Amino acid sequence: MQVSIICKSFIILFLSALLISCGSKDNKDGQANEKIKDQALSDLNELIREDPKNPELLFQRAELYYQHAAYDEALDDLGAAQKIDSIKPEYYHLIADVYMDYFKSHYALKTMEKVVFLHPKRIPSLLKLAEFQYILKKYENSVYTCNEVLAVDRTEPEAFFMLGMNFRAMGDVERAKNSFQTAVEFDPQLIDAWLLLGTIYEAEKDPKALTYYESAVLMDPESVEALHAKAYYLQNHGNIPEAISIYRKINELDPQYTDAYMNTGLLFMEMDSVKKAKEYFNLFVKKDLTNPVGYYYRGVSFEVSGDVKNARMDYEQALRLDPGFEEAKKALEELNAKASKKKTEKTPKNKAK
Repeated sequence: MQVSIICKSFIILFLSALLISCGSKDNKDGQANEKIKDQALSDLNELIREDPKNPELLFQRAELYYQHAAYDEALDDLGAAQKIDSIKPEYYHLIADVYMDYFKSHYALKTMEKVVFLHPKRIPSLLKLAEFQYILKKYENSVYTCNEVLAVDRTEPEAFFMLGMNFRAMGDVERAKNSFQTAVEFDPQLIDAWLLLGTIYEAEKDPKALTYYESAVLMDPESVEALHAKAYYLQNHGNIPEAISIYRKINELDPQYTDAYMNTGLLFMEMDSVKKAKEYFNLFVKKDLTNPVGYYYRGVSFEVSGDVKNARMDYEQALRLDPGFEEAKKALEELNAKASKKKTEKTPKNKAK
């Protein structure tokens, strides 16, 4: 879910420190071009050279820099854009995103406080501030900001969703449930709210959890997250065939979704179908070559089927990728111990003369 953000404030934002001279900016452009081999960037550079006072072009280039994690360059362009148009909220939103991803959360929060001060009834800005406050664990502030949204629009579903997130973080489960329920009443397409309701009820061992997971799938039958949540619930409650069927559907929708391969393999292991399990662990490894877990479980399937050589190779590979992987270490030690014992048993003892 993409949420806008919220708040009430006053303070700051003096991006003059981010502004630089034209000569220095040209040098920055050259450095950024080295980082980003992108035709879109070249085109924007040319357009900005022709129209250097166009804030929208600077904003577009800042977005491109941000997408490529060129944060300093993005902030430079946004500072220049704000010098031309100091109140456009979208500029503040992107500045806040850059700061947050640049591990400067204090400036991100202050940026959102500033834009809400300039636009106190703008719902997307209020929501974005509420989200940042939530991320920074300022839950009471976030609740306050959500209520500011609802003062503008009593039916705003994302405000109820954010309230639910805050109440859940604060341990107030009943108010969280009520908030998520209200959110989906106003917007049934809020998949995350359905899933969180399912998670809460599942933690309470309430079978209504499945109803919420099914509602999420009903709202978006191609949501991998919703399908996974339902499948995982089913596998934990004994309905293995249906869980496997859903995991297969997930991989039809998204062949790169490796968790579905892993869970399918584990379920086939539970069903003593080692050959099928091995197929899915193999798919997992092929899709994620650097994940030691895939090698470990494929090693287990090899060992169970009597293929000691390949089992040892997979355990060793898992440990190369993660030397601290205790399960793989133990499996390899036990495998070697069995092999050593077997070898000893086959060695004939010298008869006494």
